[in-house]
Amino acid sequence: MKSVTRLLQTTALRGVARSTLGSSRIFASRALVPALRMQSQPSLSIRSLTTTMPMRGNGSVDSDLSHTLSEEIEYEAKQAAEEGEPEFIQAFANKTGFKIKTQPGQNRVLMTKQFGSESITVAFDVSEILNIDDPIADISVYRENEEGNAVKEAERKAEDAPEDFPICFTATFAKPGAPILHMELECEEGEIGVAHMKFLSDEEAAVSGNVEKDWARKQVYCGPIYGQLSDDLKENIDEFLAERNIDTALTLFMQDYIEFKEQGEYLSWLKSFKKFIDA
Repeated sequence: MKSVTRLLQTTALRGVARSTLGSSRIFASRALVPALRMQSQPSLSIRSLTTTMPMRGNGSVDSDLSHTLSEEIEYEAKQAAEEGEPEFIQAFANKTGFKIKTQPGQNRVLMTKQFGSESITVAFDVSEILNIDDPIADISVYRENEEGNAVKEAERKAEDAPEDFPICFTATFAKPGAPILHMELECEEGEIGVAHMKFLSDEEAAVSGNVEKDWARKQVYCGPIYGQLSDDLKENIDEFLAERNIDTALTLFMQDYIEFKEQGEYLSWLKSFKKFIDA
């Protein structure tokens, strides 16, 4: 199973890792500043802008930006080719029976399976990767000595970053002739917590990512405060989830899958960015 540590190295620290390929993203971003300032000079009149502006974008930094994007695309494509198709996805599907449904360019991921007469749908979002703490800010730790000078006290490597990140997700259970059980869950460090347990009348409304359906779900009673339930009831609910593979193995899989899909979406984003700049 892949480690989120590699994610930290290929997302938060991508600019550093590409020093051998040329300028990093931060240099390209800074290069935009003088171009923007030049366009805002008061000496340029409204008339001159409207009469001399070219039909197609050809800013002074566009060629540099396109070149940097090409290098980034080449690097990411090479990494993806070297890693190949991850085995953990099929291994998890074979073990649990979950089938994954997602669309390119979309954050939302659905996993579905049958458990007896129940239809189970787990939904999570790739944007949960934003819950990872930025490792860059904490790489070097300094203290002030008696002379008032900053002295490095410790060095934190990217490898020291935590190998998991919190995820909010939902699990929906539907069976014939019964209300739909919709659970809003949270996981962190392998532990799953129950935020809300709702009962809905419509399975589509329970699993849809539509804004209108989401609003309708929010109007339904969210259930009692989970922590105030009896210990026996909470234990039974935990066993109910575990029996349906809503467990630590699932949370680790979601983290790995989010990492995998985010890498693919990032490469597509780079290609779209370059296509825009080159147009």
